[in-house]
Amino acid sequence: MATVSAPPPSADALRDVVRNAGKKEIVRTHMRNLIDKMLARYSSEFVVCRELIQNADDVGATWFHFEITCRTCNDVRRQPSHTSEIDFHNSCITEICATNNGREFTETDWKRVTAIAEGNTDVDSVGQFGVGFFSVFSLCEEPIIISGKKFMEFIWQDNRILKTYLRDLPTKKQSQSTSICLTLNKKYILLNHPTTEHVEILTGNYRLSNEETTNEIFLTLNLSDLKAYFTKG
Repeated sequence: MATVSAPPPSADALRDVVRNAGKKEIVRTHMRNLIDKMLARYSSEFVVCRELIQNADDVGATWFHFEITCRTCNDVRRQPSHTSEIDFHNSCITEICATNNGREFTETDWKRVTAIAEGNTDVDSVGQFGVGFFSVFSLCEEPIIISGKKFMEFIWQDNRILKTYLRDLPTKKQSQSTSICLTLNKKYILLNHPTTEHVEILTGNYRLSNEETTNEIFLTLNLSDLKAYFTKG
C-alpha cells in the first residue's frame, strides 16, 4: 500500500516560524569582490576624470579643479622652488584631488555614499554619483570626500568590509566646495611631455629622475594627454 506524504508547510507558515524563533544572521557583501566587478565596467582612458567631471556637472558646478601632488621617486618631496611643470617630469604621483563649486552634499547625499560602502549599486538608491564613484577605487583604497562642513572617510576592515566615517570639519577648513581626495594605491609616474618612456616602463627597465635604474613596473600619467582630455569639446 503506497504511503501518502503530507503536504509541505506553506511559505507563509515557514516565514512566521523563522522570524519568531530563527537565528538571525547579517549577510555582508564582500566589497572587494563587488568593487572588482564594478571596475570591470570602467576600463576606458581617464575614466576617473570623466566621472568626477560628470559629478561636478550634475551638481551645477561652474568650475572644476584637478590637483596632482607629486614627490621625487627617491621619496624626497619637491621643494617649493619647483614651480614649473617640467620640474615634475618623472616624479611619483602621491595624491589626486578633484574640487568643484557645485551644490554641497546634503544628508541624503551622505546616506547615498554610505549605501555605496554597503554594496548598493542600485542607481535609484545611490544616485548616478554613487554608480560612477566606484571608479575611484581603481586609483585609491580609501578615498575621502570633503563637502561643506563635513568629510567622510572610507576605511577597509579585514580587507573585505568597507566602512564609512562621517565627521565635522574644523571651522577653518569648512567651505562651499566639494573635494574628492585620492591617495594612489599604485606607483604612478608623471610624464610631462610626449614620450615613449612608458614602453620602457612596461618592459621593466625605467630610469628615474634620480638616475637610478629599477626593474619595478610602474604605471604612467602623461600630463600632455590629460590636458588634451580636459580641453577637448
